[in-house]
Amino acid sequence: MEVETCRMSHVACRMSELIHQFGIEWKILVAQIVNFFILLVILKKFAYGPILNILKERRKKIEEGLLAAEESQKKLGEAEKEKEGILTDARKESIGIIQKSEVTAREKESQILTEAGKKAEGIFVEEKAKIHEEKLKMKEDIYKEFSVFLKEALAKIVEKSPQDLDDNLIQETLRELKEM
Repeated sequence: MEVETCRMSHVACRMSELIHQFGIEWKILVAQIVNFFILLVILKKFAYGPILNILKERRKKIEEGLLAAEESQKKLGEAEKEKEGILTDARKESIGIIQKSEVTAREKESQILTEAGKKAEGIFVEEKAKIHEEKLKMKEDIYKEFSVFLKEALAKIVEKSPQDLDDNLIQETLRELKEM
């Protein structure tokens, strides 16, 4: 039998021997190939297609997520710029407020010092006038006491009554004392 089968070409003969040695039957092989293609069609329709759709949806969601992330990054950058702008404006405004308050404080200080100087000057002038009045009063009291003392001293010196003494002499002596 082998001789009859080997009449075919030498390659075909070798192939036939190889298939026979492995115990492969062509009818079963054809059935398995048909089963494989049926399984391939079923898997493609029910598994591969839905898996591809799921992968497409996932890819789409990932792309949307990446776009959203890029947009979020842009918005974050804009928000950072806006924040910096607001902080810069706030710093400028606070510096302006501080400078304005310093100017106001200096003006207020100057005003207070001026008012205090005026009050102090007023008090000084008032006290000076009081001192001058007291000085004049003290001089007047001293002159009165001194005139009495002088009359008594002159009376003892001259041994005359105080009425007899010359009032002009007393007045002249008092004038000389004032000039001293």
